[in-house]
Amino acid sequence: MSRRFLGVFFPILAGIYLLGVVLPADHDVDSDVKLAYVSLDLFSCGGDDDDDDDGEIGTQYPIVLLHGFMGWGYAGPVFSNYYKVLDHLKDHGFEVYEPAVTPIATIEERAAQIAALIDAKYPNQKVNLIAHSQGGVDARYLISSMGWGDRVASLTTISTPHDGTALADIAAGLTPGVADWIIDAVIGWFGQDWDVVDQLTHDYMEEVFNPENPDDQRVAYYSFHGDGDAVFVGLWPTYAVMDLFEGCNDGIVGCVSATYGEDLGALPTDHFGVVGHPVGFVSFDHLELYLEHAEFLRDQGF
Repeated sequence: MSRRFLGVFFPILAGIYLLGVVLPADHDVDSDVKLAYVSLDLFSCGGDDDDDDDGEIGTQYPIVLLHGFMGWGYAGPVFSNYYKVLDHLKDHGFEVYEPAVTPIATIEERAAQIAALIDAKYPNQKVNLIAHSQGGVDARYLISSMGWGDRVASLTTISTPHDGTALADIAAGLTPGVADWIIDAVIGWFGQDWDVVDQLTHDYMEEVFNPENPDDQRVAYYSFHGDGDAVFVGLWPTYAVMDLFEGCNDGIVGCVSATYGEDLGALPTDHFGVVGHPVGFVSFDHLELYLEHAEFLRDQGF
């Protein structure tokens, strides 16, 4: 189906969904084991861990949290992109850094900013990268195209569109009209053009980015994907569209596209719930996810 077709019918599909004609469907993803290594209950409400620290040291290498498209960095525990994650991990003995790069920019620009920020914070040190959404693509470019394979011990991507997303296909194929100039205005405000959107399409990721950015054997690659079991109302329209064209999804990225390297499992939440947003509307315990994964990285010697 052409991008132009998707662009024309996107508002109609969204409207149908909101009217209740299209309903969230059960997915046939393997959910017998939600996470490959988690034994604690990550799927309860809340996020505060009152258990005492087990006294073990943190990871061998610092953890760097990378945000996605239109994301931001650490802005105090309440307003950070990874809601309360940095402070939660530090309270458990981990060295963590959450830098901010330009919210809307090309992969190349964001990766260059990430390199400069990590160099300034941890000169000549290896790091563990945990990246949400586009941040995972930026990180792969950093490793493969910028030669950071000797500086990155592990890369964990969360809801990253490794093979692109239908939403970018839709945006890149919109016919001229209101939606077109709105997107133009948003990306133009950041001094960008349509390359930012095009880079997240299936065509670009599968035919250009992935062949040009193979894995580095010195780096351990892990991934999580949200399976949309609980989707915030604001993502219902995009969830419906993604469900029609990609099946299992988190409201922004398909489950298949988000699976990369060693798959650590499906998370029963949406694209923003995996980082704790919107605050107050997430039942998924994202803090326990990041703590368990930090402990996993430590146990792997990273």
